[in-house]
Amino acid sequence: MKKDDTFNIIKKNSPENRHRDLYHNLLKISWLNVLFVYVLFFITINFIFAGLYLLVPGSITAEANNIKQAFFFSVQTFSTVGYGTISPVSFYGNIIVVLEIMTGVVSMAVTTGLVFAKFSKPSAKLIYSSNLIMTKFDEKDVLMFRMANARSNNIISANVEFHYLYSTVSPEGISIVRFLPLKLLRSYSPIFSLSWSVFHPVDSESPFFGKTIEEIKNLHFEFIVILKGTDGTFSQNIYDTYRYKTDDILFNHHFVNILERLDDGTRVIDYAKFHHTVNNG
Repeated sequence: MKKDDTFNIIKKNSPENRHRDLYHNLLKISWLNVLFVYVLFFITINFIFAGLYLLVPGSITAEANNIKQAFFFSVQTFSTVGYGTISPVSFYGNIIVVLEIMTGVVSMAVTTGLVFAKFSKPSAKLIYSSNLIMTKFDEKDVLMFRMANARSNNIISANVEFHYLYSTVSPEGISIVRFLPLKLLRSYSPIFSLSWSVFHPVDSESPFFGKTIEEIKNLHFEFIVILKGTDGTFSQNIYDTYRYKTDDILFNHHFVNILERLDDGTRVIDYAKFHHTVNNG
């Protein structure tokens, strides 16, 4: 799994058909990639129709007798602008125009829906500490990390889950991958607007209880953080995930304080120090 919510997996011989799931895939990729796909599609489809117009000479007005003029006529037709300087003059030309207008109208509707869906898609923008920390809290051993809401909105009724992922072999010799939850001192926050320190108590129920630093490192666990809540601005459910590895654990460190309260009651969070830690010595 990557640092975001995508798994680092290569699917061999997958039955998935990306062309059938094109709309869903476009929703997942970045705006820059969506723009690239749209420009590539727009240019390609108009060159195809331009070629169809030139395939039968005399299908459009005589001045459009080269690929450049046919391409620009195709763009005008595809977008339903229709300046009128070039027009179809044969039955074949009118048939191609009808097909292109139908394609353009459908493409415009799909593109509008895609843009609206991407703009209205609820999402969280959280910051996670670069490291997990194995330290003391209230005189007890804990494994902790911290996260912050990078937006100015509130996340209402926020719930955090902390899982570890490991590989094992059953008594029958079957290799399996398992997710197991880690107990947290506090997994719920009514309003998540600033920062949140998440603690897992390393007690007798913890898989790290009684283990040395080397033993914990050799476990090669992956840790998955899942946060769920309601966006206070859009009143929509949002979620976010993050990944840590055992190599990310720092021992006998603590996080630098990033919160300050001014005299007027305003709380200030210093993101420049968000990932900073100090050795307990």
